[in-house]
Amino acid sequence: MSDHAEHFAGICHAIFCFDVGFSVDLDALASKLENATRERAVRVRRPSPAWFEYEPAPVGAHLPASPVQVGGWSTEPGADVRVYDFGAVAVRYRIPFDADAETLVGLGVELYDHEALLADARRHVTRLVETASHAIERAEVSEHVEDYAVYAVDRWVGDPKDAVERAGDAIVRLLHAERGALASDRVQRTLAGAISYAPSDLAIVDWNAAFLLDAEPDDVLTVLIHANIELMEVRWLDAQLDDLLDGAHDMLARVNRKHLWPGGAAGAEMRRFAELQADSALLFEGVNNAIKLIGDQHLARVFQTASDALNLPQWDASVLRKLEVAESIYQKMSDRVSTHRLEALEWIIIILILISIVMPFMGIKY
Repeated sequence: MSDHAEHFAGICHAIFCFDVGFSVDLDALASKLENATRERAVRVRRPSPAWFEYEPAPVGAHLPASPVQVGGWSTEPGADVRVYDFGAVAVRYRIPFDADAETLVGLGVELYDHEALLADARRHVTRLVETASHAIERAEVSEHVEDYAVYAVDRWVGDPKDAVERAGDAIVRLLHAERGALASDRVQRTLAGAISYAPSDLAIVDWNAAFLLDAEPDDVLTVLIHANIELMEVRWLDAQLDDLLDGAHDMLARVNRKHLWPGGAAGAEMRRFAELQADSALLFEGVNNAIKLIGDQHLARVFQTASDALNLPQWDASVLRKLEVAESIYQKMSDRVSTHRLEALEWIIIILILISIVMPFMGIKY
């Protein structure tokens, strides 16, 4: 492989995903943003099923901003944002490049955990939330963030597979943001997962970044952004469920305490627990149903590859397991409160029977 000889030109898309609230009124949000658009279509260049689109369509807009320096490269002025109805926001920067494969590795290293770019993205999102807080339910910019880079090459020499073969070592190091050499089996496994729709395009998707040789990469880029949005949301949701379950033991103890009349404080605890549990389930369904890939084998494969690289199935399984545990805990609390109420009612009936027996001996008529 001749890494130095291979030359690539295109755009690096640096993506940052945030959670900003429980849900977003997209129509109300669009009215507050200049040049806002509804980005309904996912696939823009090949035939696709009629249902192959977002529902509801996220709101996209271009925000003015100064360029951010990333080592020897610089972002273009401004940033693109995409806001989803389930409370997620993706901020995307464009970094033009025209360099040999080895030089591009330096861009990957500089971009990894770039604090200035992350801080700039967070400022954009915070300003967006402040501007359109009326359109966001429970508006709050979370600390959780997912970052990802897509190197979209639209100019290269020769066949895509041949170009990747010639620059394979450097491309894999670029995806892993590693200056040093990687093991040959690591390089081979990464390159073996390459995906193509036609002889003129190729995509290599990994956990930290993706490398596309494609003159029209917008549909693949959209799918990769959505995969990272899902990862950010399920990670945030997993953390919320951890907090919920961490407090479940104390909550069960409070519910199990004897009260003069059961159901008051316990009922409030149960309502809060049930609300958090329902919110988590609704968010999980909203994220997973925001985009349908049924009927498009190529993009479905791209999403599946990205999902596996990002460990989405494992995160989904973790969230589902914790939702089941939360449901089990809620059922136990409900059963305990019901038992307390039945015991209280039994005592009330006993007391009333005793009163009815004693009253005639006391000369009290009823």
